Amino acid sequence: MKDKTICRQHARNLDTLKRVFSDGAAALVECQRKSDGAVVAMLCAVGYDGKEYQITPFAEMVNGNPFEMYAPPNPKGGFYEKGIR
Repeated sequence: MKDKTICRQHARNLDTLKRVFSDGAAALVECQRKSDGAVVAMLCAVGYDGKEYQITPFAEMVNGNPFEMYAPPNPKGGFYEKGIR
């Protein structure tokens, strides 16, 4: 199934994000998307090596109502057409 494959690919990132939140090293950072130049809010991990900070972007935040933009998976297969039920 395609959707399970996609989730497996991101499972490691999710584990990293859990650790980042636990350590208090998560930040919401304004970044510029390279593909179109749009300024977007990104969920980032912030590391510090003693000299400088490193920001690692993980997820772009949704602009708009996510309940109107995305259809969640239906346990019976496929996706709900009109949003979360």
